[in-house]
Amino acid sequence: MQIVPQPCVRCGELIPAERIEALPETMVCVRCSKEIGGEFHVIVTPEKTSKEGSLKKNYGGYTTRKIRKPIKPRDEE
Repeated sequence: MQIVPQPCVRCGELIPAERIEALPETMVCVRCSKEIGGEFHVIVTPEKTSKEGSLKKNYGGYTTRKIRKPIKPRDEE
């Protein structure tokens, strides 16, 4: 499958195909991602496996959620 570079929504430069292959949902280039502190807010929540009302807290794993940060073009900042 051929991965086509796409323009960054913040600066307009082409996002390298390697970045799109690693992060298919990305909309910004590496430089802009570093400048804005990442493209997503990541929320991690522990999953409880203990019975309701138990004082013992067992956690079986974690659930992660990614929420995209609002991205403004560089010239609007």
